[in-house]
Amino acid sequence: MKKKVIVIDDKPLIVRSIVQTIDWERLGCEVIGQAEDGEEGERLILDMQPDILITDIRMPGHDGLYLSELMHSRFPRSKTILITGYQEFEYAQRAVRLGAFDLIVKPLRNDELYRVVEAAVREIEATRSEKHAVEQLSRDYSDLEQLHTNSLPALRSKWMTDLIRRKVEEADLPAAQRELGIQYSRFSLIAIKPYSNGGEESLTSAHRERIVQTVMAAPEKEELQIIDTVWNDELLFVCLFPRIPTTREARMKLQTIASDWLERIRCLNGERCHIAIGHLRKSLKELGEAYSEVKALLESGFFRGEEEILLHEANPVSRESGKFAIMHDLENFNRMLEQSSGEEVISYLERFLEQIRMYSEGNILVVKGLLSEVCLSTARYYFRLTGNEFGLGKSIDQMLDDVFRLNSLKEASDYLAGWITIVKRKVEGGDKEYSLMVKKAVDYINTHFSETINLTSVAQHFGISPSYLSRLLRTETGINFVDLVAKARIEAAKRLLRDPKYKVNEVGELVGYKEYAYFYQVFKRIEGQSPKEFKNRSKET
Repeated sequence: MKKKVIVIDDKPLIVRSIVQTIDWERLGCEVIGQAEDGEEGERLILDMQPDILITDIRMPGHDGLYLSELMHSRFPRSKTILITGYQEFEYAQRAVRLGAFDLIVKPLRNDELYRVVEAAVREIEATRSEKHAVEQLSRDYSDLEQLHTNSLPALRSKWMTDLIRRKVEEADLPAAQRELGIQYSRFSLIAIKPYSNGGEESLTSAHRERIVQTVMAAPEKEELQIIDTVWNDELLFVCLFPRIPTTREARMKLQTIASDWLERIRCLNGERCHIAIGHLRKSLKELGEAYSEVKALLESGFFRGEEEILLHEANPVSRESGKFAIMHDLENFNRMLEQSSGEEVISYLERFLEQIRMYSEGNILVVKGLLSEVCLSTARYYFRLTGNEFGLGKSIDQMLDDVFRLNSLKEASDYLAGWITIVKRKVEGGDKEYSLMVKKAVDYINTHFSETINLTSVAQHFGISPSYLSRLLRTETGINFVDLVAKARIEAAKRLLRDPKYKVNEVGELVGYKEYAYFYQVFKRIEGQSPKEFKNRSKET
């Protein structure tokens, strides 16, 4: 691109000589303006923004010193060449200090002016090249920085896998953590393993990615840094605490996170999962041990079915005591069937299933054999009191088949609770209303559904354990806690959608869903149509 030149001198002959006798084309320049006094020259400079100014040092109005300082301050990459006489040499030296590029002493010689302009052009081009190089370097650095930022999740995930496999030297931990932007005071490992209707299944890449996206899209209200990775088909999430929490604080926070994840996976992906939460640990060098811990928890999932969230037991009962007590517990169960209410039997069932789990020592056939004995005991109790072998609506072989198709102790607990409730109701002469506790819990859900509630918070409100409340709700209503909340919210949403003053995208937040996409998924799952479709059909009717 040609350099723009302006020539200013109060002697028109000198201006014409400069403009007409220099080979500007060869220099890569173009004269874009000329003036015969400093004031006109100032306007020309400000309008045309030249690269090179050639001016006399003494002129009417503004002199060359003023114009040189103006060029230097307004266009610092431009060059000013001053024309001066011997008697003005001291002024010329001052001009150089004010930013002039060079001086040419009168009388003018074309070869000297050509040489000075050529040097000015070279310096301008060098400055521009350097500027472009710096800008390009800055762009390249920004691109690399963005690439690094975009790659961080994958790099962190791979590093966590290497830690689990014990392939990272302890001495390398601090440097790697700095490079990957990992800062923490304590950490805990969470593992997720989904179930299908037929039992556990291997994760495909698409299936795994869908669950990871669902989990990582959850709002990080808990102010934790969460890094996902996969090893041996388990989805793993390293939860990093920025400050040191108490054990109780960490446990409650992680349980809240896990409850939210379970609900999202169930609603958005339509599947159930076990979530194992490991102990709070100090250093990521313990990640291999943390993995072994959560893996064992997941493998115990069948025997820990009363809750989908798996944690280590605080005071586990010894296996030996379970072995000696199992027959005694079977006898206790039979006595309670005869003497206690259905609610009391179901409450005892929770402890009894734990004894069965320990007695089995991981043998599922032993578990299902004992579960079958519980079902048979209940059927025998019914037969003894009624003499009716067919009044339960299910044959013995159907009942045993149900037991052997159970996927977990959680399902077993729900199945047995339902079975015992049916038998007790029939023996006592018909269906009963909900128990007082269930009525209170359902009423609480129906009045607090727009708030952030979960099974743990509701159970704490009533001073009972989450597992006990979960079993009561499932047994008496036939619906689990999450679906009860969803049902209450969607019923309220339907009422609001019928009201013209509420917009579709407002209703979800009003009933407790902070993300419209989540509200949309739950509404469509329950109602078989989108919120917008429901609102439009309500208008028609």
